[in-house]
Amino acid sequence: MKTSLQNINTFLGKIETGLLCLIIAMMLGLAILKIVMRYVFSASLLWSDVMLQHLTLWLCLLGAALATCERRHISIDVLSRILSENITRWSNLVVDCLALIVVGILAHYGFIFLHDEQLSEAVLIGSVPLWWAKAIIPYGFVLIGIHLLLQISIHLIGGEQTPNTVEGESD
Repeated sequence: MKTSLQNINTFLGKIETGLLCLIIAMMLGLAILKIVMRYVFSASLLWSDVMLQHLTLWLCLLGAALATCERRHISIDVLSRILSENITRWSNLVVDCLALIVVGILAHYGFIFLHDEQLSEAVLIGSVPLWWAKAIIPYGFVLIGIHLLLQISIHLIGGEQTPNTVEGESD
């Protein structure tokens, strides 16, 4: 069971990595297209700045989800250096549970925000509603929450500390 949960976590991380690569490629392509349009054709893409802003939002939230998947999110490890391994293991579990609560609250308010955005008639490109680009806000937090839930489950099932480092990283 523990291995299955770790495989799910890893699989989600690979999907996030692929999406991040795609978003970076889109951002680079759009920036190059803007340059070509401006200097070669003396034209501009009115929607490109808004698109780049929203792609940056996607980049940030998917990056945060990937960081959570790999346990590379921001943490203060002073206590883990002072306390025993057993206490550190349980303090990591408490921190993950508290993080899950915070992420749940952020996702809740993200869905309220998204609902308000859906009432707007703003469009991104052509007939694509702008709220589609903002959908990453609540779903990004849900994705972070899924990773936290998986890590909490791995911790409880395995009875051992979920690693603070990733494969290939030295302590």
